[in-house]
Amino acid sequence: MKNMKSRITAMMFAAAMTVCASQAITASAEQFYYDTQSQDWCELPQNMGYTVRGWSRFMGYNAGSKWINQDGTPKSWVSGTVCGEGYENYAHTSLGQTLTGSVGFCRELADTFFGTKTYMEIEVWGDTPIKPGDQIKLGLGTANTRTIFVAYVNGLTFETYSLDSNNTILRETFRRASSNSYMLQKLNDSGAVVSTFTMDYLNRPIKQGDANGDGVFDDADKEWIEDNIGNQPGQYPKNVNTLMDSGTHRADIFARALWADPQTWCINYSTYYTVGWNLYHKNGQTGVHNDTGRMTWDGSSYFYYVKMDENG
Repeated sequence: MKNMKSRITAMMFAAAMTVCASQAITASAEQFYYDTQSQDWCELPQNMGYTVRGWSRFMGYNAGSKWINQDGTPKSWVSGTVCGEGYENYAHTSLGQTLTGSVGFCRELADTFFGTKTYMEIEVWGDTPIKPGDQIKLGLGTANTRTIFVAYVNGLTFETYSLDSNNTILRETFRRASSNSYMLQKLNDSGAVVSTFTMDYLNRPIKQGDANGDGVFDDADKEWIEDNIGNQPGQYPKNVNTLMDSGTHRADIFARALWADPQTWCINYSTYYTVGWNLYHKNGQTGVHNDTGRMTWDGSSYFYYVKMDENG
């Protein structure tokens, strides 16, 4: 714990700017990058707790504080690469776009926590799982539009960060209306419902191994590979541009998620083997089904989130 300040400071200011030591593939044609915070690390609640303390102590991000520059002007944040669900070439924010208000504030929190600026936008339905670090856009269209950052998840209850219309930081508690609802109920300090919001869509970092692009890692990813690429060494490699139309999909992001060779952009058989192995070796334990929604430690290495370049 005595090194907490240095660790938080390093994460806050350098995570999104450094290259992961475990870069998957190196080639002269193109470099593939992965973030510095593993999927396992980011989904441990205590690590979000360390981060929240760092935001409070070193950034002054507390309820009632303003998200402003030193001169008193509203802060903003610059978006990295964002694709739609299934790697579609569509999202509400795009590379280089200046983000203001709650959208910008929540993206800053996500960038510094996950160590990446690359995200997938996912439409929220009743069965969409909500995870720590999700940036959820509330309200359909322009009605009651605001974005919240999920810091903690406790069953159907979420502790969140956001901004009001005056760039004042909010710490709020929301509860999902039911286990299969896309409605969020805002709770007061007594636990009473004071307002209700629709969850429209969310942004979350892209996981290694997420072949079908639904934001989680599970058996559906192995099935997608079997259906679209095959499951035998002789059926590999296959170029990512033959798997998806670059006019409608982000094949470049997909390639990084599936460990494509950066020189030929071909998916290798090792991808299928690793995905299958990881599904039945939860945390490296043989025969234990991986139900975490992420690639977990396989006994020799950890799995990370996609970055488009060394800066995120």
